[in-house]
Amino acid sequence: MLVSNIKIKNFRNIESAEIFPDREINVIYGDNGQGKTNIIEAVWLFTGCKSFRTSKDSELVNFSAENAEIRLDFENSVRENSAALFIDKKRLAALNGVNLDSPRELIGKFYSVVFSPVHISLVKEGPLNRRKFIDTAISQIDSLYAKKLTYYNHLIHQKNALLKNAAENASLIGTFDIWDEKIAVSGAEITAARLGYIKKLSEKVCEIYAGISGKKEMIDIKYLSSVRFSEETVNGIASAYFEELKRTRPGDMYLKNTSTGPHRDDIEILINGISARKFGSQGQQRSASLALKLGEAEIIKDEKKEQPVILLDDVMSELDITRQNYILNKMKDKQVFITCCEEETVSRLNAGKVIRVENGKAVEIK
Repeated sequence: MLVSNIKIKNFRNIESAEIFPDREINVIYGDNGQGKTNIIEAVWLFTGCKSFRTSKDSELVNFSAENAEIRLDFENSVRENSAALFIDKKRLAALNGVNLDSPRELIGKFYSVVFSPVHISLVKEGPLNRRKFIDTAISQIDSLYAKKLTYYNHLIHQKNALLKNAAENASLIGTFDIWDEKIAVSGAEITAARLGYIKKLSEKVCEIYAGISGKKEMIDIKYLSSVRFSEETVNGIASAYFEELKRTRPGDMYLKNTSTGPHRDDIEILINGISARKFGSQGQQRSASLALKLGEAEIIKDEKKEQPVILLDDVMSELDITRQNYILNKMKDKQVFITCCEEETVSRLNAGKVIRVENGKAVEIK
């Protein structure tokens, strides 16, 4: 995957800009609030996903304009492509001159992985962020996974409604076995997919983190399930889930909530055998989060035979020189966009392109 041209018009504070990126490293630098992240965000939108900064498309349009337009020329393993996004209160998309029914139809056409300061929550905050990360990552390579997850969440919602009503209607208790069987099978499919993904991700992340840390630290990733199972097959996991759902039923009835299943699971991240969430420094937590995102990109490359474009927003903060140098000069054979504020950081770039952004204007300076 290679971006050859970016055109932006009335997108956030960028009234007009055109960029011809380098094939590998592109550093976008300038003071805070000048529009650096807006360029990263504009490229990300061509994945077909929502912005990583807002859920409201209307916020993407410049205050002085009624609509915004972004165009992206990119190559994949098959052909050269030209995509366009038109934004007012919602997004409209076109690919190679053909209007699409929804921007989500761009999913699978343009692959990218984004890291922004919000992604540090993968390490330092609660399990919800880690579950969301792994579910989103799996959905990029398995089109059926999102449907399975939606179905599982629907079952949990229905079961919780029954638990809330069972105190007033005892006849509902007789239906719990039926619901628990469905939840066990559906949950087992989710867990099996997550376990398989974590195994692949762990191999990638260990290698990447070693590079980021200069081989001074080791990272380990473990999947923490809400139930123990002896067989990592769908049938084996489903059987264990069903038994645990029966065992915890009295407590679930009291709390009116389902306490067992992948909606309760977590991912543990260890650095040198110690919890990164509890004891990791800011630099270690940022490095671990970055390694997770870069590992995600490597899996997309393996599974889809396309190297995603890497978008790194404000990744340099709180990283030492060794870690910054890895990002600037060791990430080969992939196209990378990096935003930063410090001119000193830019000066350490050995090869690539530097683009300065000031007041929403982008100027190539190297």
